[in-house]
Order: sequence, then structure tokens, then C-alpha cells
Amino acid sequence: MQDHGGPPGKSDRSNAGDGGVRVPFKGESSSTGSRLPSDAPTLVGGAGEASYGGNPVRPGDAPTYAPRTLGDELYSGQPVLAAGYLVAHRYEIVSLLGEGGMGAVYKAKDIELNRVIALKTIRREYGGNQAIIDRFKQELILSTQVTHKNVVRIYDLSEAEGMKFITMEYIEGDDLRTLIYQRKKIPPDEVVDIVSQICKALDAAHSVGVIHRDLKPQNVMRDRSGRVVVMDFGLARTLEGDGMTMSGALVGTMEYMSPEQALSKTLDQRSDIFSLGLIFYELLTGTTPFRADSALASLIKRTQERAEPVSQYVSNISGPLDRMVNRCLERDVDLRYGSAAELLSDLELWQRQGSAVATGFKADRYAAVPVRSVWLWKKRWWLWGGAAIGALALAVAGYVGVRGRSSAATTNGQVVVAPTSLAILPFSNTSGDQKDDWIGSSIADMLSTDIGQSAHLRTVSTDRLQQVLSDLRVAPGTTMDPDTVRRVAQFSNADIVVSGKYARFGDQIVIDGTIRDLKRDQSMPIKAQALAKDLPAAIDTLADSVRKSLALSPDLTEELKAQSFKPDTSSVDALRDYNAGLALMRDGKNLDALKSFQAATNADPQFALALSRMADVQSDLGFESAAEQSSRTAVELAGSKNLPLPEKYLIMAANARIMKNTPQAIKAYQNLATSWPSDVDVQYNLGALYVDSGDYAKARDMFAKILKADPNNIKALWEMGVVENTLGNPQAALDSLSKGLTLATQVNNQEQQGLMLLSMGISYRLLNNPDEAMRNYQQSIAINQKIGQKRGVAAALDEIADIQTRSGKSDAALASFNQALTLQKEIGVNAEVGDTLLDMGTVYQDRGDYDQALDRYREALQIQRQTGDQNGEALCLNNIAAVYLAKADVDNAFTNYQQALLLRQKLGIPGAIAETLEGLGEAYTQTGQYDTALTSLMRALELARKAQDTHQIAMISHSIGMVFEYQGRYGAAVKSMQDAVKIFHDRGEMGSDMASFQNDLAGALARAGRSEDAAAPLAEAEKLGRATKNDALMSMVLNTRGDIAFYKGDTKAADGFYRSALALATHGKDPGILAQAKLNVARAAIAQGRSGDAITMLKPLLNSFGVMNAYLSTQCTVAFAEAEVGAKDYPHAERDLQQALTTTEKSGMRLDSARIYYLRGTVARLTGNKDKTRTSYYYAEAVRLLDAIRADPGAANLLHRTDLRAIYEDASHWK
Repeated sequence: MQDHGGPPGKSDRSNAGDGGVRVPFKGESSSTGSRLPSDAPTLVGGAGEASYGGNPVRPGDAPTYAPRTLGDELYSGQPVLAAGYLVAHRYEIVSLLGEGGMGAVYKAKDIELNRVIALKTIRREYGGNQAIIDRFKQELILSTQVTHKNVVRIYDLSEAEGMKFITMEYIEGDDLRTLIYQRKKIPPDEVVDIVSQICKALDAAHSVGVIHRDLKPQNVMRDRSGRVVVMDFGLARTLEGDGMTMSGALVGTMEYMSPEQALSKTLDQRSDIFSLGLIFYELLTGTTPFRADSALASLIKRTQERAEPVSQYVSNISGPLDRMVNRCLERDVDLRYGSAAELLSDLELWQRQGSAVATGFKADRYAAVPVRSVWLWKKRWWLWGGAAIGALALAVAGYVGVRGRSSAATTNGQVVVAPTSLAILPFSNTSGDQKDDWIGSSIADMLSTDIGQSAHLRTVSTDRLQQVLSDLRVAPGTTMDPDTVRRVAQFSNADIVVSGKYARFGDQIVIDGTIRDLKRDQSMPIKAQALAKDLPAAIDTLADSVRKSLALSPDLTEELKAQSFKPDTSSVDALRDYNAGLALMRDGKNLDALKSFQAATNADPQFALALSRMADVQSDLGFESAAEQSSRTAVELAGSKNLPLPEKYLIMAANARIMKNTPQAIKAYQNLATSWPSDVDVQYNLGALYVDSGDYAKARDMFAKILKADPNNIKALWEMGVVENTLGNPQAALDSLSKGLTLATQVNNQEQQGLMLLSMGISYRLLNNPDEAMRNYQQSIAINQKIGQKRGVAAALDEIADIQTRSGKSDAALASFNQALTLQKEIGVNAEVGDTLLDMGTVYQDRGDYDQALDRYREALQIQRQTGDQNGEALCLNNIAAVYLAKADVDNAFTNYQQALLLRQKLGIPGAIAETLEGLGEAYTQTGQYDTALTSLMRALELARKAQDTHQIAMISHSIGMVFEYQGRYGAAVKSMQDAVKIFHDRGEMGSDMASFQNDLAGALARAGRSEDAAAPLAEAEKLGRATKNDALMSMVLNTRGDIAFYKGDTKAADGFYRSALALATHGKDPGILAQAKLNVARAAIAQGRSGDAITMLKPLLNSFGVMNAYLSTQCTVAFAEAEVGAKDYPHAERDLQQALTTTEKSGMRLDSARIYYLRGTVARLTGNKDKTRTSYYYAEAVRLLDAIRADPGAANLLHRTDLRAIYEDASHWK
């Protein structure tokens, strides 16, 4: 066994007493200035790459050095201590572990305490170097402050015989550099364990104010038990002191330095987080990010670039790990993990996710048909906060038919130049009176719209400028120098910039500005002044000056004037509050924005634009009635006050959205987006409208466009997360939402924090991680309760109820839904009341309480119709149809499905149409119309693929497989079911739906005579069934086990499984599963010659066809006729078989038809029917049908079933 020591943890060599010599690897310490002789790991040698005297030593090579004795010298007189040498009369040398430029490390025995230690010596020539002695002291001092099992223990610093040395804990293991060298990429679960332990060590150090500053793979060891130890605090310092820092020195190891460490900035614990991120990355990928030709070049890249995602190197790395590594490696320390404990929390969460299957968390599963709840594609609160109209640098759809033109466009053969881009910066207040600060942003906002826009002039949106100023750390009210102005222009892609200042002199406001044409390197002063109450007049003067400076033709100047407008108020107070409201809207602070707009409209009740903006905020906050009233008033004022057309159209477009006239609103904003393709506000609102209409692909494209131009747009990040969740991409959603949450937290935007947490909860729920979902929902509730956002609280309660439903806690779910319902009714969000009622109906339906479900669905339906929400109306009708189908009320089911289909076809949302077609397919299947069912399901599958809804594709594929099975097309059935299972497996869906899929696949394989192939999916189904504690599912699994035994001819074992299934089904609420279990017990009785018992069991089933689908009903009829044959009741048997044959042949149920023909032939033969031709015909048909089934791909083993082989052989004999 290899012996390993101290923080080096390196192996002893094969020759006792020999030591491995190692110089630093590439990437070890690069300290400059008063550089120590070696900043290599304090304990070295062993399995990693080593060299001595310039000759490299690879793992497995023989050492290139010879044994030495005390007195031999290395590196100018460093003595090598021989085995058995006693240091300070206490420490007996066992073996040399390694040597470096600073000294050597030995394995030794403390004879006083009878323990093995590591002993690190300092070379004699450095014994007088105070910097080196201070470093050793530093390591000892800090070790007394940081005591933790994952931090190496330092015992003492001593001197003996002129040799200074330090004693420390001896660790048997390898450092991470050796681990990476030997294994390259480490499995993710092992890496997470290692990094988690490093986090614990760092957390212990950081909690007492100690920063490591030289964290790297060589300074982390793992012992044989898996314990990870951080060592070598020789370069560490406290947050209060400088530790070993030397003026002008670059202290640490270049390859593992943080950007701020490289730039000699002030460090805190987040610097260690970056270094840990580099180790994290290297463990997962086997390589380091920021690769370059030299350590210095790599260090420079680290200060300028982002690391490539881990997933680009390792395909099986999941989204959460990718995000964790990326967040560790953020250049901006504020975007990094704030502490090792925070990173540790995420790592532990990732570890828990590995056992998600065992949590019992269920996926959607409904009694008769998979009713898709509103959670996946329709949640109105997703739009809350998301549809506000921001800056007013807009004109509206269709106005004089203006269209934007690109630089490459031509008109009638003439090249059209690209539009000039104009940025108007906030003006600075030089008067010193803070009460006038609002004027600066107001000048910029009003000037933007007063200048006008056209195909030749584009104004950079206020949102974009605010983001650029924030990124450049330009504080509000700052007077910008020319260089700053140029940087703003560069980042906002502006050709011309207007900036300036203003001051109050008595009642006068004097404005001095500058127009800078950066392409021509020209500037021109502009000036205006007016009484404070006449500020808009001064803005007109400035706008005229800007238009003149553009040197446009008279026609183009008039075009700009025609599209210009400014807020329609003469009240300075109203103008101030209005502009404050706009700023708050841009920050997503809707509650505060509402107060500002209310103040503006109180100051000027005729202020139409303020009323329109107030309606936006009221709508976003869920105050629908108030929003509609404010918007109607704004439209009326716009019509009566003869406002400029752009302003009118803007108000009318907002009204269309608030009044739920989504098609009209979309058309308006699409035209706006065409005319002003770079206007973020138009793009944002258009994206939100696409979400509202269910066109998520277009919504994603629109938000991606916004984020490409502005990656830190918080609201767009949230909307992108919503869209990705809706499209079934929760990992992608978390990427956007996590970043948005970080940004919202930095600016203390609590409303957006609540939204992000709520949406992240949905992402985790979609990832089958209910614990993390619940944690996010509860955090969202806490924030929203604090700020009085009842709508957000209700939304989170709705989501919590969904988790409770999926966890089988339906009573708790209904209680949460009722709490949400109370809040929603209190604030008057009728649309969301309808959503909650829909979800409550789903819970009742899942419980089998169909009457309560119908009551909730019908109440929700009335609300959807009142609010004009046709999406919601169609969903209600779809769910009502599903309940009727579960109640075996097929006529009402078809009626409601058809109504839902008409609405959904009108709306044109592929996924929704597919859902209803799937429901219709289930209804046709239940009534035995299998060909029609296939037609409906195939159409549904095509649309689901178009919508890229993989969950729905799997559900439909499975339903198609069931139809194939009913028709005796076992090869096709198995293929469709395998497709469904694969999709669910790839999606990570391991709930009860997956269990049912696996069980049905096993059943189809068994019925095809492939019982051996059925074993694996059946075992998986049973595992999932036990995990979810689902009696109905376990009954289905036991039925399938019984089928396999039955097909093998073991009727006794089959009977046992069937009876166990019956016992479980009796406790459940699914009458179909109960009927199947009773039928199977009766079949076993027939096979065992107990036909009388079978008849007794089957008679009640024949009188309860209403609880069974057509397939099960036919199975019962055939089984009853078979029992009659066994009981020698031939006349009744023939009658029942003849009736059943009509059904099976009409439905294409080939196997059941073969069984019927065989039984009719047997009846004819046993009754002495003189028509031998008829008897032979029946038997021949049975053989023909079985041969036809066997001929299908995947069904060649059909006659491996003993029940069918007996029929085939007997029929072949008598035909």
C-alpha cells in the first residue's frame, strides 16, 4: 500500500527512504517582486508530473535520483533527512515525501503523542529570510483561526539544530492535480462531492474573515476515505489585514487567480469562489477555461472574457451544474456567488435531485383522458408585469404607412441609406435644488417624442440608454464629459447624441445642450428657456434645433413634425409625476409607478397619456376593472382633445391590449416593430402579446432579440423564462430566470424578485423537483406579502396547490386553491379566478369526484366567456368533455370536445388543437371506433410535433399504441409505446405517467408473445409505482404480471397476481381498473375449469358496461361466452359470441375475432352440428387471423403464448 503524507499527500517511493522530487507544475505560483523561492504546494511529490534537475518524471517512471543520506546536499546545501533521524528529540523521520525550492516534506512519527505527522522543513539558506518565516507563521496563525475537518491542521512551528520546520496533519491520499492528471474528466457526482467539501472548508475560513488567495488543485487533497482537505494558507490574509501581500506584488498562482486579484483590486471571499470555479471547471472537463499560450495571456483573458460553458466539453453535464460553474466564474463579483455557503446550497440541491424518482412526485395523470392542466401553457399572471408600454418614442401601427428600411434596401432602383440613430441623454441639474432633478429625465423623454421618428431617424429607447448608463456606472444627474458621451454612443449604437444641463433662475428654467455628430466629429450648441410652467415650450424649441441640425429636406422635416408629440398637459406637477411613473415602470416597480400616475392624473384629470399609462400598470397588477375604466377614459380624451395621431394610436393600441382584443393589439405592434425595428419597448410589448395569444415561438424570438441587444434586461429575462417553461424547456428557463433574479436582487427590485422566484419554482416543478419548487414559491410569497402584492401571493398559492396535488395531497391542494381564490376575488382578477376554478376542477376530477369537477369547470367557463378569453373557454370545454368521458357520458363528451375544437381551430394554436384532437381520439377509442380514433390521434400527433411539445407527442404516441394493441397490431403497438417511453426518459419524466407507459409496454410485449422482453419495462413500472404509492398503478402492474404468468400457462400463479391486483383496485376509485381486475380473476377461473365461478363473477360486469370502454366490454362478453361454453350452455354461448363478433369485426379487433371464431367452431363441434363446412370455416378463420397477426413485424412470437398456441393447434386440427 502506498503511504501518503501531509498536505502533499503523495506516495512514498518503492525504495524505502527515497523521496520523490517535484518542481511546480505549469500554473503554479507566479509571485513577482519579493518572490519566495517556491510557491509550489507546501507538500509535494508523488504521482503527479515531477522533475528533478530538469528531467521530467511521469507517473510510473523510475525516479531519476539516487538514495541519499544525511549530509548529501541538494539545491545549495539542503540536507536530506534519513529514515530514523530524530528531529528535536521528538519527530522520527519515516520517509521523504517530496522536495521543492523552499524545502522538503517528510512523513514522520511524533514519538511523544504516538501519531504520524507531516514535517515540512525550510532550506537552511532561507532560514534567515523573514518573508519566508512570516509565511510559515501566517500558515500557523490562520490554522488556529480556521478549524474544520476539511482544512488541514497545523500543529507547530519549531527550530532544531539550526533548521526551522513546521508540523502538520498527515494525510494519505492525492492532491486534485494528480487526480485530474490521472483521470482527466471526473464524473459529475464525484466532482460535486469534492467541490462541496471545498465549499465547507472555505465557508469555515471566510466565516472568520480569512481569504485563501492561492486556491488551486495542488492545494486540495483527498484522502483514502474521500475526505477533502484544503491546505497551504501561506498566502492567505484576513479581511482586516494584508497578510502576506507585498506592495506591487502579484501574489498567488496566475492560472487560478480571480480577475480582481490579477488587477490588484480589493479582495473578499468571492475571489476564492472564482478560483474554486476554475477547479470545478477543470474537474468536470479535464481542461481549464481561458486557455492561452502563456499563464499571463490566460490571466488577461480572464479579465476580459467569459468562460465557455462546461456543457460544450462534456455532453452529459446538466443545466444546473453548467449554471453553477458559470456563476462562480462571473467576472463581475456582484454576479458571482456571494459566499461558499450559497454555492454549497446549490450543490446539495443538485445531489438531492438524483433521487427525484423516490420522492413520490407524480406527473399529470387523469382517470379517463390526460386532461392537460393550465399550468403548462396558460397562466395569466405570467403576463403581470410584462405588458407595460415603456418609453414613448413611438408612433403607431399603420400611421401613413411608414415602414423602416435597412441599409441594403432599394426603392425604385435607388439605394435607401440606413436611418440615423439619435440618443438623447438625461440632462443634469446644475442649480443644486434636488426638487428639480425630475426635469432632467423629463427633458430627455419629451424631446425624444417631440423630435419625431421616421424611416430616416431612429431614437434610441430610454430603456436602452438607462441600461447603458448603468453598465458604464454613470450615476443619475452626472454631467458627462465628451469621452463618456462617446462611450454611451458606442454602446447604444448612436450616431448623434444630445446631452446638456439646466438650471432654475427664479421661475425660469434655462437649458443648455449640445448636439454631437460623432461620425462627422462635429458639435453644435442648443439653448432654450421658459417659465417652469411652460417647460413644454422650451422642449419645442430644442426639438426644432435638433431637426435643423440634421440637415434634412423640407419634406422629411415635415414628416418628423407630423409624427412628433409630447405629453398633453400644461401642469408641471402632472408632468413631474408622469415622468416619475415612467421611470418606475421601466424598473418594474409597478406599485410605486401606480402612485405616481395617480398623482399625475389628480393634478390634471385631462392628461390622457398618463391615464393610459396608469391603465397599463393597473392591468399589470391585476386591477382589471380599474384598468379598463382608465383606458376607456384615455381613449375618450384622445378623441376629444385632438391629440397628435401618434399619441392617439399609442393610447388606442394600449386599450386593445387591456380590453383583451389581442389580435388587434398584435397587428398594431407588429406594424410598429416593422417601422421601428430597434425600439425595445415595441418589441417587449409585442413579445408579451405573443405570449398572451399562445404564440410562444414568436414570443421567444422577440425576447431573444431584445436580450441580444440588452442581455441585462430584467423583464425580458423573466419573459424568456416564462416562454421556455411553457415550451417545456425548464433548464433553459432557469438560465434566464437565475440571471434575472441576480440582477433584480442587485437593484433591490422586490416585485421582479417575486416574479423570478415564482417562475423558477415552475421550472423546478417541471424538472420534477418539488422541494426546490416549493422553496421558491414560499420565498416569492414572503416577498409579495411584504410589499402587499396580493396577486403574486395568489399565484404562488396556485402553484403550491399544484405541487400538493401531484404529491397526492388533494385536501391540502384544495385549501391552497381556496386561499388563492379568496385573494383573487378580493382584488378583482376575474380571469385568474377562472384559472383557479379550472385547476380545482382538475383536482376533483383526479379524485374521481366528477360532479364537483363539473361544477368548477362550468363556473370557470362562465368567467372565461365573460372576460372574452377564448383560450380559457376552449380549455374549460375540453376539460368538461374529459369529465363526461370519464362518466361514460359519451354524447356530452363528443359535444364539448367538438365545441372546444371549433374554438381552438379558430385561434390557430397547434398545441391546443392537438390536445382536443387527442381527447377526441380517446373518446373514439373508448367507443370502439378505432379507425376514426387513429385518424384523430394522427392529426393530433402532427400538430404536437409542429408545436414541439414533446410531452404531448409522448402522450399521443402512447394512445396510438393502445389503439394498435386493441386491434391486435402488436408490433406497431410496441413501437409506438417505445417511442413514448423514450421521450419521457429523455425528458426525465419519471412520475405515474411513465410508470403507466412502462406497464402498458410490458403488457403489449407479453401479448405479442415476448414475455422475456416485458421483464425490464415491467420492473421499471413496479419501481415507479411503489415510489409513488399509487394503488391503482400497482394494481395494473400486478394484472400485467398475472398476464405474463397466464400466457406461460401458469394459471395458478396468474390467479394469485390477479387476486392481489383486485384487492388493490378495490381500494381505488378507478372503476375501469377494478373491472379489469375482476375480468382477469374470472379468466383464471375459466382456465382452471371453474366456469361456474367465472359466470358468477362476470354477470355483474356485464350489467355495468357504463364504467368500461368498448374494448373491456367486448373482453367481458367473450370471456362470459367462453365460461358458458365451459358450463355447456351452448345456445347462450353461440348467441353471445355472434353478437360479440359483430363488434370485433367492425372495430378491427383481430385477436378477439380469432378467439370468437375458435369458440364458435368449438360450440358447433360439441353440439354435433351437421354442417361440417361451417365448423371448419370457423376454425380456419381462427387460424387465418392468428397467422395474419403473426405476420406483422414484432409479432412473430405470438404463439409462444400457451393460450394462443393451444387455440392455434386445436383449430388447425379441426379445420
